[in-house]
Amino acid sequence: MKALQITGMGEYGIVDIPVPAIMDDQVLVKLTLVSTCPRWDIAMLGGKDMFDHSRPPAYPLPPGFPGHEAVGVVEAIGASVQGLKPGDRVAALEHLFPGQGAYAQYLAYRERDLLKLPDSVSDKKAVSSELLKCVVFGLDQFEEVKGRSMLVAGLGPAGILAIQVASLWGARVIGIDVSAERVAAVNALGIGEAVLTDSLGDRTFDLGYDCVGAAASVQNVLDRTNEHVVIFGVLRGELTYRDRFWFNGIKLESFKGRPVTERYRRLLLDALTRPDFNTECLQTKQISFANYAEGVETLKQQQAVKICFNPQEAF
Repeated sequence: MKALQITGMGEYGIVDIPVPAIMDDQVLVKLTLVSTCPRWDIAMLGGKDMFDHSRPPAYPLPPGFPGHEAVGVVEAIGASVQGLKPGDRVAALEHLFPGQGAYAQYLAYRERDLLKLPDSVSDKKAVSSELLKCVVFGLDQFEEVKGRSMLVAGLGPAGILAIQVASLWGARVIGIDVSAERVAAVNALGIGEAVLTDSLGDRTFDLGYDCVGAAASVQNVLDRTNEHVVIFGVLRGELTYRDRFWFNGIKLESFKGRPVTERYRRLLLDALTRPDFNTECLQTKQISFANYAEGVETLKQQQAVKICFNPQEAF
């Protein structure tokens, strides 16, 4: 089978590798659509480790890496797999690590890391289910969002999902971004209210959800939040926890990963099966892996939200 492999800063190629062998608790999936995760792609092709920009990644990256948002069809199952069968459509919620990435034609998964999809949910709607899972995890760190006001900072892929999930759960949400184009795009989609960051005046909110990670963005959210802030983005830089935050008992915490329980599966499917829950808007364009570098540059210039590929055709 074929896979994309990043071999150095700005360097990549198409390689032939064996179809993954599966263990008893694993499932072989024929991937039908995969999506970029912009910060991963920009960092890894750009010579920076995702979590430590002071050093480069360990090149060459494993074949298919850093692809991890994917949807496909079950090709084969291990002896102990009970909930899936060949022909089932599935979305990835996690991936084997260390191991191969999803920019490939086939990938092995543990059964628990896949979400079985109903026919009503298209590949394009489901391909970023792994990101949706993470956004749900972060929002679930708030004790209660129903009836609360929430500020969501950053209208990239995570922010676009966050304002929709929080609204679905009953929060009163405002999304902010420094980009007028992103603000206009969210308002045009009709998925929530968005404004420019510097237009909030002195408004404050019960809850704050930062999807940027840059210290200036997190600080702005923290300064405008009265109860609880969750940092979904990877924090870069230092924050000031002001005296009034301590006196008012304002809670600040980072994103916390956890296992996908049946409750989380229900929450994901509840969102994905709603006709008005828009995840397809994330996939701005579909291209070939031959144009991967150009696609990553498009993401870097914020001319696309995400880019997707059909691994059965894109090589």
